[in-house]
Amino acid sequence: MALMVACQLADTGGADMSLDELVDDWHGLNLAEEAVVVAAPDGRIAGYADVLNRSYVTVSVYGYVHPDHRGRGVGASLVAWGERWTREHMPLAPEGARVVVQHYINAANEGARRLLESLGYAPVRGVYVMETELDEAPPAPHWPDGISVHTFVPGRDERATYEAVEDAFKDLWGRPRNTFESFLRETERESFDPSLWHLARSGDEICGVALCKVLEGQGWVTVVGVRRQWRKRGLGLALLRHAFSEYHRRGVRKVALSVDAESITGAPRLYGRAGMRVRESYVIYLKELRPGVDLGDRSGTD
Repeated sequence: MALMVACQLADTGGADMSLDELVDDWHGLNLAEEAVVVAAPDGRIAGYADVLNRSYVTVSVYGYVHPDHRGRGVGASLVAWGERWTREHMPLAPEGARVVVQHYINAANEGARRLLESLGYAPVRGVYVMETELDEAPPAPHWPDGISVHTFVPGRDERATYEAVEDAFKDLWGRPRNTFESFLRETERESFDPSLWHLARSGDEICGVALCKVLEGQGWVTVVGVRRQWRKRGLGLALLRHAFSEYHRRGVRKVALSVDAESITGAPRLYGRAGMRVRESYVIYLKELRPGVDLGDRSGTD
């Protein structure tokens, strides 16, 4: 964790990484096979990376190089490791599917951006981390007609929530369809709190979700999504305000989320209306390792 905090301080002048957050990120990760550490001569950690694998067609590498060891080839070795991991697992990708590897780089880290561009990566997308301070109770949500909100019930709502999330996010850039098994692992995290998973329903059908958690006393909205046929009715804003109200009731005063800066649904504007502001900006750098059908682009599907 000390490495990640040092990187945040060097890139942005501030740090908010916590041990709980790191442990939560590691849930379901096979550290022996899906992570790598680069040690300095004095034994301290000079670099670290792990992978988030989506169906072996989109592999995201999250790498960190200690500021004291930048410019010494550590970053290049982490990039090479991520590419090797992706190529070694490429036979597990669906036949004919395009395979890409990508890195999320803090926009302020010019050195990392130059490195990736020199290694054949291209900047393809922006991502914002947005946050809000809940010093005062947020406005009450205004629900569209016919919509009710419920909390997630374990043992009953898994499949319906999974299908609602996948349907809501089939427009999301660079996101191939998730597996039900991967979704279920989210309910096995220590941070999982079903009373913070908010489901908006029209009759028996889930039309929108806000899946939230608390880490180190701060709120994180993991997923907020509305299915196509219920969009443009204020449901997304209502879900956010409902989640914020529950956070405020529990004494949580800071809430954050990450969002595609170029979301076709206008998500950053929605979050701005809910009182959130951009805290950090990231750039996704991508390299294609195998051409084929782009399963990460589902915007044309129904």
